[in-house]
Formats: sequence, C-alpha cells, structure tokens
Amino acid sequence: MSPSFPLVATTVSVQLPVQRAWKPAQELLMTPGGTWYLRTLPTGEFYEWDLKFAGLIWVEAQTLRDFHHDMMGAYHSFRFCDPLRNLLAWSEDLTQAVWTVSGGLAVTLFANPVAGVAQGVRIVNAGAAEGLASQTVGCAPTFPYSVAATARSNGGSTMGLLIGGQRSDVAVTAQWQEFQFSAIPGGSVDQVTFAIAIPAGGEVELAGAQADFGADSPEYRRSEGRQGLFTQARFKDDALVVSGADVGVFSAEATVIASAKE
Repeated sequence: MSPSFPLVATTVSVQLPVQRAWKPAQELLMTPGGTWYLRTLPTGEFYEWDLKFAGLIWVEAQTLRDFHHDMMGAYHSFRFCDPLRNLLAWSEDLTQAVWTVSGGLAVTLFANPVAGVAQGVRIVNAGAAEGLASQTVGCAPTFPYSVAATARSNGGSTMGLLIGGQRSDVAVTAQWQEFQFSAIPGGSVDQVTFAIAIPAGGEVELAGAQADFGADSPEYRRSEGRQGLFTQARFKDDALVVSGADVGVFSAEATVIASAKE
C-alpha cells in the first residue's frame, strides 16, 4: 500500500488548531470572446486540511521535510488519517457490516447512554469463549494508535481493548467510565484491527468507540458510514514552508488534499 503521513510531533500527526474544508471541484474556462470564468463541476468534491506545526525541534521538522521530499511534493499519494475524524466507522452501531462480531456475542442498541452520545451498544457474551467486536482499518501498523471506549457493566465484567496484537484488559463497573489504550500494533499485515473483547458470560454497555492515529486520544467523535482514513491523499503544493522560530525551534505549514468520494 501507499506510504503514510508520519507522526511529526512525537505522538501526534498534527497540532491544533487544524482546519478542514470541503470544496467543490472547479474548472477554468475561456469563452470564444476571451473571457475567463470559473465553473463548479457536479462531481469531484475534495477535502483540504491546513496543517500548522509550532515548537518543533529539528528532527521533527526534518521528518515532515523528508516525507514531503519523498512524495515529490504534490506528485505521489499517501495514506492520511483525518485528525478531525474517528478512524472507526459506525462508532455507535456495532450491528453494521463494517464491524466483525464473534458468533457468541449478542449486540443490541439503546438510546442516549450518556450526554453527547446518541446511541449505546449492549454486548452480551452468552458463549463459552471470549468474543470480539472488531473493525479493520487500512493503516500502517508501524505507528502508534490509540483506542478508547466509554463503558459500564451492571453485573461487573472485564473488557479487553485491542490494537492489532497488543492488548489491555480493564475492569468495568456499573458506573460509566472512559478507558483508553495506546500501542504500536506491529505485524506483517499492512492494516490495523481494533477490537473490544468480552469474556465468556460477560456483559458490557458502550457509549461510543474511537480509534486515533498517534498515542493520544482526543475527545470522542461520533462516526457513521466512513472510516477516518484517506488512502489517496496528496500534498496540495510542491513547496513546503519550514521556518526557524528561534534557535533550534522550528515551525512548518503544509496543506493536504483528498477526494471526498473515497
């Protein structure tokens, strides 16, 4: 698969604030009389991210500079994890086809589990073995990722948070609590599987699940039918702006674009 936009500032791919804009495709036309005008096309919409980095040491600035050079500016495409979007699709509906659910798990939905979350998910494992609810994203497994879920269990249960082959087990009580786990999945398969594990006989309720690129997990972002990965992103410009803000301190700016129809 294509290369991936790197982690620039140690544990994150971008710094806030990040601006993402949806833009229509346009073409510039000249009339027979020599007048130019801009026409909006019916298809070809794209997203544009304006990324700004500050307080970088040279090694971090060099990471972005080298990647821009390797992509030959705007020429080559790469994978880009939208920093303003949940990597997981259907974060509040594990009955959707993008989720793979083990046979022993019964998944049901209920409304308004906590403030800010429209739909909760109840997972009951009536089987004799541990069950998984998992989703695979085409990310590079060589970077750190984080997975988070807000959960409770009326009867008390454990729950596993998995990132590829890495795992963290937590104790879930009757009170809503957010759990987070970060890891580098590794492995030879060029994708990452995020999963929630429920032990045999266990019962857990979820109020949203989230996965992010990098070791830090920001506030919860609800998702529906698309994952947060863009596989054919590009730099908008052949030039990359890197500035020296102070001795040994640098800033950088870059714009990434990707088709909205991926």
